[in-house]
Amino acid sequence: MKINNALVVYTNPKNNAEKSTLELVKKTLKKYKINYKGAHRGKLSKKLFQNTDLVVAVGGDGTFIRASRFIFDKTPVLGVNSDPRYKEGFLMAASKNDLEEKFKSTMKGKYKIKKLQRLEAYINDKKISELALNEFYIASEKPYHTAIYFLSVRGKRERQKSSGILISTATGSNAWIKSAGGKILPLEKRKFEYLIREPYYGRTCARCDLFRGILNKDEKIEITFEVGNGILIADSLSSEHKFKARNKVVVRMSKKPLYCISFNDSPYKI
Repeated sequence: MKINNALVVYTNPKNNAEKSTLELVKKTLKKYKINYKGAHRGKLSKKLFQNTDLVVAVGGDGTFIRASRFIFDKTPVLGVNSDPRYKEGFLMAASKNDLEEKFKSTMKGKYKIKKLQRLEAYINDKKISELALNEFYIASEKPYHTAIYFLSVRGKRERQKSSGILISTATGSNAWIKSAGGKILPLEKRKFEYLIREPYYGRTCARCDLFRGILNKDEKIEITFEVGNGILIADSLSSEHKFKARNKVVVRMSKKPLYCISFNDSPYKI
């Protein structure tokens, strides 16, 4: 891989292990004479990602996801777990212990690119700016209120009451939706899934038939609130996109996956 310019996205180090990992990343980039700039994950902007050949996310999965929000082209991302003792690091391909070896492999082209599929969403046919690497969450504007809506999938339409709807990628199937009872999807499959959170069954609302499901790359899911305002949020990190009753929300697979650097011997999922 030809790398002239890199962007290092990091979280503030909380201990010596995280600090030494970040310093090693900088040292390694200098060793290979790669120009780089650093950016705290809370102060990112589109401009920072311009003219960048590689994004290095140093921290945990949250740092990786925050960096991904600004990438809409084929710029690859290398995730470096700053402290595997405390960070899950599902999306991270390296750590301090093997960083130099794996960066050397990257420079020699001895790596793989995994295309991590993302989701896109529309409110009344207007596309929101963020893509979801993990999931979209759709719920009442006040999360402690019951959402009352119509859900449409594959030509079937159903009135439901619940705490909200999770719509997840294969990557995200290892995260929130997994905890909620969803199914883990293989990362290489171009599929996504939905799950109704805490559906309500009672006299005025029947048991859900469309409780959960796995959709193919060309399918979509539609939600229209019957009453009240709702919110849609990507990866629990983006702005809350508000919509009103009778507004149509559509979620489908994006044609812009995230390009992630991977290695055969990675101790992590990626």
